[in-house]
Amino acid sequence: MSYIYSLLKGAISGLLHLMYSLTGNFGIAIILATIVIKIILLPLTLKQDKSMKSMKVLQPEIEKIKKQYQNDSKMLNQKTMELYQKHKVNPMGGCLPLLIQLPILWALFGVLRDPVTVPQDSTFLWMQLINPDPYYILPVLNGVVSFLQQKVMGSADNPQMKNMMYMFPLMMVFISYKMPAGLQIYWLASSVAAVVQQYLIMKKGD
Repeated sequence: MSYIYSLLKGAISGLLHLMYSLTGNFGIAIILATIVIKIILLPLTLKQDKSMKSMKVLQPEIEKIKKQYQNDSKMLNQKTMELYQKHKVNPMGGCLPLLIQLPILWALFGVLRDPVTVPQDSTFLWMQLINPDPYYILPVLNGVVSFLQQKVMGSADNPQMKNMMYMFPLMMVFISYKMPAGLQIYWLASSVAAVVQQYLIMKKGD
């Protein structure tokens, strides 16, 4: 596991320095590196976004099954899984992009903490990249973008997910407000790209 972490950290460090050599600012370099990472991961995330779109289309059928078998949990689970299998939908598909992001975040955190790789006085706008945003602007923006992401995914149309539409953005603000600003920039840029991509898939079709 440490080998994979070192490999990922080295790749992100090299990408970040390449972007820094083009821009002269590590904040802008993080944004450009984020775009490159999103492009590399595009085949995986496209597949998951299409899976989420299929889940949204199937929601009326799922609600019918719940009403029909509300007193028989075994049949409810069986019929629901049969519906997923018939339409080749993975109900956990939406979790994969988040799981992919975590090791990238850990590796980027390691890169930002390495003074040899990123000078500790590196700044972007009003922030030092190794310290949290002193005005909490980035955490709030991350929460807003997270809300938009839930909206695009159609969480409001799913009674079970409706609460998450409001809870998840609040969790994002709470989780990210102590993150180094460099990580928050990466997360915000990645989330904005994801919202645009999901909008095109969910609203505009394949």
